[in-house]
Formats: sequence, C-alpha cells, structure tokens
Amino acid sequence: MEHHRVSCLVGILAAAAVAGCSSGDGDGAPAASAGAGPDATVDSAAGSDASANDASAADAPSAADVNAPDARADAGVDGGDPCANSIFCDDFEEYDAGGLPSPTWGANQNGGALAVDETRAHSGRRAVKMSAAASNGYRSVMISLSKPSVLPVANNHLFGRMSFYLDSSPTTSVHWTFIDGYGATASGYHALYRYGGQTPSANGNTLMANYDTPDSYSSPPVGPSSDCYLHSATVVPTGAWSCAEWEFDGPKNTMRFWLDGAAVTDLTMTGTGEGCVHQPKTFTWLAPTFSRIDLGWESYQADPARTIWIDDVALGTQRLGCAP
Repeated sequence: MEHHRVSCLVGILAAAAVAGCSSGDGDGAPAASAGAGPDATVDSAAGSDASANDASAADAPSAADVNAPDARADAGVDGGDPCANSIFCDDFEEYDAGGLPSPTWGANQNGGALAVDETRAHSGRRAVKMSAAASNGYRSVMISLSKPSVLPVANNHLFGRMSFYLDSSPTTSVHWTFIDGYGATASGYHALYRYGGQTPSANGNTLMANYDTPDSYSSPPVGPSSDCYLHSATVVPTGAWSCAEWEFDGPKNTMRFWLDGAAVTDLTMTGTGEGCVHQPKTFTWLAPTFSRIDLGWESYQADPARTIWIDDVALGTQRLGCAP
C-alpha cells in the first residue's frame, strides 16, 4: 500500500501491528490529457512516470458496504483515517512548501503553475495549488500519478477520492477537466475517462463525464475519434472545500461519481453516454487499462484564470469515502 503521510510514522509508533511505512523513489514526468466536449477544441495526451512511499492500512469495512453505488463509505468518514482501505494515499504534508510534489507525482504546467502550498489545506498544513493562467485555448495544470506498483489495479476496477477547493467556475461554455484516468484499450488505442464540466447554469457550471481517444488526433490517426459526453444537472462547488469520489470500472465500461458523499446519479455512465461529437450516441466508451490518474485543472477554450487546491488524495479497489 502506498501512503504518503507524515502521520504514518506516528501511526506505526502507536500501533505497529496496524500500519507500516517505507520509502521509495523514482522519477516523475509531466502528463497532459486532452480532448473536449461538444463544440470544443482538443489536444493530445502524454504519459508520465512517478513513485511513492509504501505503507499499509487495516480495519476495512466489507466490500458490500462500501461499494453500493448509493451508500456512503464509512472509511475515512466515521473511522477518522483518511487512508483507510486505500492502496495509495497522499495528504501532501511531506513535500516542501513552494516545491513540486515529486517524485511521487508528475507535474504538467502547460499554461499555468503548480506547487505545494500552505495558504489553504483541507487537512494538515499543505495542499497542492494549481494556478491556471488566463488562456485563449488549451491549458493543463495537473499532477499525474502513474507508478506501476499502484496502477493499474487488480481487475482494472479503480476507486478514487480527493478534496478540492475551486475558486470559481466558468460562466460561459468551457469544457474543463479536474479528474481523468488514462491508459491503453484492448483495441490498440489510448482512451481517457474524465470528470469535469462544460455548461453554465444559473447556479454555476454543471458537471460532465467525458470520453476521448487522444491517439485519433495524431498524424496519422490511430483508433476512432470520439469526444463523448454525459451532462449532469449538478454544479461544481466553488469557494469551499468539497469531496469528489469516482469509480472507473474497466471490465464494465462504467463510470460513477459522488460529490460530498452523495451519488451524482446522472453522471453514471454504463457503456454509452448522451452522445459524441465524432460518433453516434451508441458508441461504446471502451475503458482503457487505467495506468495514469491526472488531477487538477485542464480546459480547452478561452477562459479567465482559475485556481484549484487538491488535498487528501486516495486510490483503492473499493469505495473510500471522504476524508474527515
């Protein structure tokens, strides 16, 4: 289990039988994802490599309890341990303020900058701050995890969780991404499962699931063009810490999303979405083998500056719940 927590050592001294820590090292590299929703421009994806520290966790609730789509996981909520049941967990406390969260994470700073920051944190003192500069088109300011000891997970069925603080959301139609999973499909091309948004409403910018196949933008193209979408009526929260959870179920070509512990059911994608820019509505969102996770801010049309903080990231093979 990969735990990046300063508190992990304290936990060992208090309860050596429950958890352990060891260090690992490797190199991180920038990673950008790409694509767009309806009426959008696109860019292609890039790979990355990263590493993390090792640890373990215990006291997991049953899989039936935490995996129920409409049930809130107890881990990290009632139990108080944000890393319970995870295979990877990072609260960003061990990195130097002002620096990158490396070597655990790769850093993509295309059209902005990111750094470990102490001005705002969900837990402890530090989080990662992504500052996306005003742009006339594509920009990507994201951290990227692709360590082979973490990803892909067994059976390619991945759950994730992060706390995020978004300063503002677009007031015009701008496709943006703050979570994506990338990898190769069984059909020989790469694909992205994404969560973000695009459409403004009276209450804010509404969330959206997106599927894209970035190899189709290469020359010559590889695989099908896609750019598929599934819109939600739920708006992304701004100006406060919120919790995003996601499920990428590769074998079932399924995506699910929870916001602050509640299922956002109109973001559940089971094989197909509302439509695609380059394919019929019946086009299958063929899941890749998820070998990389990107978190931060990426957008594809003209948009003012945006800032997002991310903290308490965890990955697992069952639902993790929100960090306390």
